[in-house]
Amino acid sequence: MVLRLMLSALILSAASLAHGNPPLTVGGVAARTGEKVSGWLEIPAGVDQGTRLPITIINGRNPGPVLALIAGVHGSEYAAIIALQRLLPRLDPEALNGALILIHMASPPTFYGRRTYYGPDEKNLNRMYPGNAKGTISERIADVITREVIERSTHVIDMHGGDGNESLRPYTYWQRRGDEKVDAASRELALAYGFDHIVIDDERPASPEKTLYTQATAIWRGKPAITTESGGMGLTDDKAVDAHVEGVLSVLHHLHILPAASSKYVQYPVWVDKMAVLRSTKTGVWRPNVEKQQHVAKNALLGRVLDPFGNVLEEVRAPFAGQVLYVVGTPPTTAGEPLGMVAHIKED
Repeated sequence: MVLRLMLSALILSAASLAHGNPPLTVGGVAARTGEKVSGWLEIPAGVDQGTRLPITIINGRNPGPVLALIAGVHGSEYAAIIALQRLLPRLDPEALNGALILIHMASPPTFYGRRTYYGPDEKNLNRMYPGNAKGTISERIADVITREVIERSTHVIDMHGGDGNESLRPYTYWQRRGDEKVDAASRELALAYGFDHIVIDDERPASPEKTLYTQATAIWRGKPAITTESGGMGLTDDKAVDAHVEGVLSVLHHLHILPAASSKYVQYPVWVDKMAVLRSTKTGVWRPNVEKQQHVAKNALLGRVLDPFGNVLEEVRAPFAGQVLYVVGTPPTTAGEPLGMVAHIKED
């Protein structure tokens, strides 16, 4: 009788596992059904020093999508990094359908080096995708994230904010590539994240061999993806951090990964159909004349670049009427670096 009961229990257990999630492995980190496991995604040394990315896999009890949450692609965009720390204890694998892959910090050398835009190899990680296993550190990070994270996911959110020198209002990028199904699913992700300003981005790379951006890399592999922006100026204020936390929970609700989560789905989005990143042509001292969220007319003065003595080197003006989504808020500027973004609001 005891043997028969034990056998029945084993059969029930096997049946339960058959309907659950299979083990999920990313790099050397593995999580079985119902497990939450944190560890390190190794980036081996190559032409320069290696690093390792902090990662958590949360493998739900029931089948469902696999959502990748990637923070810290730019190391001084702190709000998203802190947001994943706040989310982690709230994500119970027993309550999840599907799985989550959290990259807590995609570029540790940039974070710990207190760098804006560029890693120690002077390259912008979010222009290096899909990466190169034999390249410099930023290229090798992009290669590993592409192969180990994006390829194993069904959906991707690349969580950003204003860099350490940028004052930014929250907004989301929705990239279209002409795949009706992926474009529609990405649009829904953007609405579900809860930021009412959404940039319609049709200008990202049109080649899977040179995707450059995290989001574009996912989309060109048939995976719905968005880039979200909240926070800036090196701050970790609760409003900016919680906007990311609530956005992720809202997406988990939308994808039925965590149906009990609250929804922030945007009912009346503000669509941006054209954007312009204004860049300095001079190296000097930046003096902005506008603030984030400010509406500006065409040719409005956005700011001036001065030499060290206070003489004007150039004036930067709005190419069209729109809203300032972000503006650099610190004085140093180098030729070619961004000074701000103006967004044209879609009228209909």
